[in-house]
Amino acid sequence: MRTSQYLLLTLKNIPQDAKIISHQLMLRSGIIRKTSSGLYIWLPTGIRIINKIKKIIKKEMNALNALEISMPIMQSENLWEKTGRLNLYGEELLKLFDRHKNKFILGPTNEEIVTDFIRNEIHSYKNLPLIIYQIQKKFRDEIRPRFGIIRAREFTMKDAYSFHSNESCLQNTYNKFYNSYINIFNKIKLDFCIVNADSGSMGGSISHEFQSFSENGEDEIVFSKNKSYCSNMNTAESMETIDFLKKNNKNTVIQKTKNTKKSIINIEKSSVLLKNFIKTILVQTNIKNSTSVAALLIRKDHELNLSKVEKIEILKKPLTFLNEQEIIKFIGVTKKFLGPLGLKIPIIADISTYKMKNFTIGANIKNHFFINANWGIDLPIPIIKDIRKVTNKDLSPNGIGYLNIKKSIEIGHIFQLNQEYSKKMNAFVQTKNGYKEHLYMGCYGIGITRIIAAVVEQNHDDKGIIWPDSIAPFSVVIIPIHMHKCIKIKKIAYTLYQELKKNKIDVILDDRHERPGIMFNEMDLIGIPHQIIISTCSINNNNIEYRTRKNKQTILVNITDAINFIIQKINY
Repeated sequence: MRTSQYLLLTLKNIPQDAKIISHQLMLRSGIIRKTSSGLYIWLPTGIRIINKIKKIIKKEMNALNALEISMPIMQSENLWEKTGRLNLYGEELLKLFDRHKNKFILGPTNEEIVTDFIRNEIHSYKNLPLIIYQIQKKFRDEIRPRFGIIRAREFTMKDAYSFHSNESCLQNTYNKFYNSYINIFNKIKLDFCIVNADSGSMGGSISHEFQSFSENGEDEIVFSKNKSYCSNMNTAESMETIDFLKKNNKNTVIQKTKNTKKSIINIEKSSVLLKNFIKTILVQTNIKNSTSVAALLIRKDHELNLSKVEKIEILKKPLTFLNEQEIIKFIGVTKKFLGPLGLKIPIIADISTYKMKNFTIGANIKNHFFINANWGIDLPIPIIKDIRKVTNKDLSPNGIGYLNIKKSIEIGHIFQLNQEYSKKMNAFVQTKNGYKEHLYMGCYGIGITRIIAAVVEQNHDDKGIIWPDSIAPFSVVIIPIHMHKCIKIKKIAYTLYQELKKNKIDVILDDRHERPGIMFNEMDLIGIPHQIIISTCSINNNNIEYRTRKNKQTILVNITDAINFIIQKINY
């Protein structure tokens, strides 16, 4: 490719709405352009990168004997009603009607439609195991699209599904995908880790996330000092949790506290500091009574873990918090002064509150708090659950030091769905013994467009992006200095260009009438890993300059050796 024939849409200045480095550099280097909130046009440079990632993925899918298919983006709402996920996904679903008023959604994922397809086509164990996959656009109506393509409304994913007649076969395929994903992300040169994860709205029993380290990531991963323990924040536990579960398999017993001085204080008339505070949060339940409300209690310095809370059976799905107006109507005070004292509703307290003594709670009276409260004396013993996020002050569950927490970007997620969807959608297969058995399923996703942001987050400098060879839009750029003023430079540039193309090297020749500074700056911004610089000074000694984008190291190479030298340097 020559730049004179290419859409090289670079930007000098950082767009105002681009807050993180990957978003800034993807806009500036001409990879994407924003067309609406959370929606982007992928330009030629971006498409070349996407295609490189697809190539790596498809090679791994072929090694697993996975068969590529293409499912429709539009899916019938009826399928989602059968699995109960229509309400669970809620407003994230983009909905539409056809001319006959039939209800459809733009698919954020494909478990329903693929299960419906398989149940109509596969009926015998002889056709199993089966792995199918596709690479497709997905849609989610994000409430607040941000961070460029990390949190967008439209994105490209590879989603694969495996089908089995028994659980052991599923586990075997799951392990193969686990290792295959490691191969994929290693080829892309990402610094990533694998963590135990919450299956969330996908369902199933076991899942693992592949997380790419990034200071601008939306996820948080938790790990011990030697990474012998790794988890997503949604499922992370502490030694406190493990100890509690070991010691309290039966009824929770809390010893009474003696000689406790307690009172209700007015914050306007007292200088008492609100230490040792337990805050109260009200949520809706699925219990059909006059209130349909439950209280969640956690320490004030802790944060609720929504994934853990959503697993509590009595709570409404999706999780629904009472707003300020609803709290005032229900209790008579704002949430600031809300407490569990006297509440005739289910009360669920975090494990961390279990041994707290002489703590402070809201008094359910405006401007007042109840101090020196104790379980079993002032308050009935609540339901004790693990409902908080761990912190870096918590001991690791394996007993080795304190937990570490880092931000990250989720780039892949694999699930053992088991019979989650086959039971809901009546997908059976006849077994070897002649019996009907619900299919066992696995699901395996990779966020292709998100990978690009993750790579940029980890590979950049003050000049621009530094692409790894495996997914760079071009492997080599030829920069001939003042080519249009020197026939010899032009001849050498075109000769090298043609020879590299013959050797199937992705090469771009900068044949524009531009100053050298502009050419260098733009190619550094785009991040092409290998640069060939042709100048009068070097060719007078029958040399060209070779420079790497990563470390700026420059080497003089004889013109006759240039092609072989470049081929050896490129590391796919």
